[in-house]
Amino acid sequence: MRRKEKNFWKLHSQLDLPFLETDNGFLAEIFQTLECKFGLESNSGQKMIDLGAGNGNVIIYAALNYNIKSYGIEIDINLVNEAKLRIQSFKKSGTFKKRLLSKIKIKPGDFYLHNLKNYDFIFIYSLPTMHKYLNHIFATAKEGAIIISHKYKFDIFSSFLKLKYELAHYKDKQLIFTFFYEKIL
Repeated sequence: MRRKEKNFWKLHSQLDLPFLETDNGFLAEIFQTLECKFGLESNSGQKMIDLGAGNGNVIIYAALNYNIKSYGIEIDINLVNEAKLRIQSFKKSGTFKKRLLSKIKIKPGDFYLHNLKNYDFIFIYSLPTMHKYLNHIFATAKEGAIIISHKYKFDIFSSFLKLKYELAHYKDKQLIFTFFYEKIL
């Protein structure tokens, strides 16, 4: 692919999938649900990936609170750099052990090109307008993987994703859901 075409698709994906941060208040509820209902275990060999990791909130939370390997793919290099700066500031402050921080990896890239076969938990906060492009991504997930979709339900993947749980959150009198799916094929 020529450079102009690559730049077009990079810009296009950033317009279609803008940075939408998951509220920090919801993360504890989401991870507690993963632990209680879907077998997330602290200090385990389980792996999580955040597709469109933004500033790294989800993967940082996973590593620091559950001591699991946590990966993020983000197309916006500025957000990747912000996440890396946050991780570095934790290292400098000495608040967390370096071995915990070493479990966090975030890299620039297009998650549409990433294979998900190695991950137990896949987090995505994607606008419904982008769902039609996600089919091949979820097709690469391993059977039994848990896909977490914050705020928006996946209605078009019933052939290989099964809705297992809906978590209701309340913020400012507004009801927001997180949906938990299992990869079935």
